[in-house]
Amino acid sequence: MYNTPRSMELTLNGKVILTPYPILRIGSRILRGYYISYSRFRTLDPIPHARRVLAVDASIKVLYNCGPYKIVVSKIVWGLWKGFNKRLGGRRYAITVVWSKSEAAEWLLKVELQEILKRVNLVGRGDYVLLDRALMAVPALRRFTRERFERLDKFVNLRGAILIGVCKSSRLKLNTGEGLIGYLAYLAERRLRGVAWYYYPVFRPSTLPPWYIGDIVIARLNEDSEEVFRIDISRRSLLSREIEIILGEIAFLQDHGTPGYPYPLKGVHDESKISDDELRWIALRFLDELKEKNLLEKFIATTRSTSFKERYLWGI
Repeated sequence: MYNTPRSMELTLNGKVILTPYPILRIGSRILRGYYISYSRFRTLDPIPHARRVLAVDASIKVLYNCGPYKIVVSKIVWGLWKGFNKRLGGRRYAITVVWSKSEAAEWLLKVELQEILKRVNLVGRGDYVLLDRALMAVPALRRFTRERFERLDKFVNLRGAILIGVCKSSRLKLNTGEGLIGYLAYLAERRLRGVAWYYYPVFRPSTLPPWYIGDIVIARLNEDSEEVFRIDISRRSLLSREIEIILGEIAFLQDHGTPGYPYPLKGVHDESKISDDELRWIALRFLDELKEKNLLEKFIATTRSTSFKERYLWGI
């Protein structure tokens, strides 16, 4: 399936392609990236530092299924590290009504952005703000959500800090139909086995739409890790900082239990998980609130009429 770059390639359908390149679908448009080349690989060395690192993550679970809509709860966790020491942190819960999965996903993004915007004043020049998502304020989002994402990038830059998005999964593909990250990982294994590396640039920055807040890098942050990530770095930050320095300092922030992944993101991710007991406690608190507002009986009637399958057929 894989051959040397700039030689003949076959798509999954058997079509001959001389040289593969990444593509990005944006609506009806297809953006074409640079041809895949070994010359864009660079080795990566961790750079020790004691900069402050602000990270946030949020989880979501269904609290009550009410048929056409669902009541969901999110647990939002943030933390501030300096070196390997956690200095500050906090968590809160948020509840809302959603009518679709896309609405739930946007609401989760909104509460994350809201939480991190409250904490931007905790970082300064050279510090880092980490998210576990791509830095994209896509047009499908509501205008208020897009503006909040862009405002975060602007505020972080004004503080002199660097906004980073680390994606655990990516839909980036080649024109052959293969996944970009898997293809680059295969090539790196042939030439850069046993070392950390990054691949950049992937796309010409001038071709990316303005709502792409970050420039795209593909990186393996630890030589012992099999995980390769898409890392988005704020384009504003790249105007004043070298990408090799940024990635080297991010590579230093590794969780010893999960090599190759920044430990501040791992910390907030683990803490944001909602256990079953925690979910039951939140549900009971929610019912108490409804009771105080004389809405409990009507709400219970609604949930009973829509949860027959869950209660009697699935035993939930």
